[in-house]
Amino acid sequence: MRRTVTIALGTAAALATAAVAFAVVPAVVGINPATATFSTATIEKSKTRSCAADTKTWEITRGHYTGSVVSGNSMLAGSLKIHAKTTYNTTDKLGYVDGSFRIKDDDSRFKGKFAGTIKDGKLVGFLTGKSHGNHAKVLGNLSADFAGGATNFTNGKIGAESSDAVLAIVAGPVCKSEKSGKSGKSGKSEKARRIEVKGEISAIGTSPTTVTVTGKDGSKTCAIDAGYPIPDGFPVGTKDVEMKCKAIGDSAVWTLRKLEKDS
Repeated sequence: MRRTVTIALGTAAALATAAVAFAVVPAVVGINPATATFSTATIEKSKTRSCAADTKTWEITRGHYTGSVVSGNSMLAGSLKIHAKTTYNTTDKLGYVDGSFRIKDDDSRFKGKFAGTIKDGKLVGFLTGKSHGNHAKVLGNLSADFAGGATNFTNGKIGAESSDAVLAIVAGPVCKSEKSGKSGKSGKSEKARRIEVKGEISAIGTSPTTVTVTGKDGSKTCAIDAGYPIPDGFPVGTKDVEMKCKAIGDSAVWTLRKLEKDS
């Protein structure tokens, strides 16, 4: 009968204070501490798209990263592959990441998943997985310097104390076209988000040309393109204006599509 050995690399509470990691030496039944450090040096494949609204900018990145893990425990040492999806608000420097974490070795292969929060380019999360060669589970805290986009994972730690406090976030969709998960169908990019505001023209900018309308719920600024220039007779200070704008595709820049007197 095959025995299963459990490795506990810390607990959720340990993430907030001192991280405690547990592991098992191959062929030994029991639980013992272990730690590891890791980093990636190469981004084999990466695709980032951005969206912006209400003065916030987000980057959604899907990337494949390669590097290495160093540990006194053979299950946590070897070449590393990370596949990750990162959602990061570059305005507030806040986001989250989840993906797969693989350590390949001839004698013991580790395959797991991780998820974590990001604040100011600092990742704090949790790792779970299995070491197939030793039939052992791995559970533990994970931290690194990472902010998605074109960045690698550096100064990574598994089962070791992180200097960053645990961060909890509540996250919803940030790019509506991401919801479908499909980008190849014709016409999808034209199903744009729309905004509408009624109030007074409070500013008209140049380079690039923009128009700002301030209403009871605040101000909205939209870019001007050749498809809909500002009509004559709408200077700054014009009241009772209705403005409608939309954002098409990945650029997600609000673009003016209607400006008229609110009847």
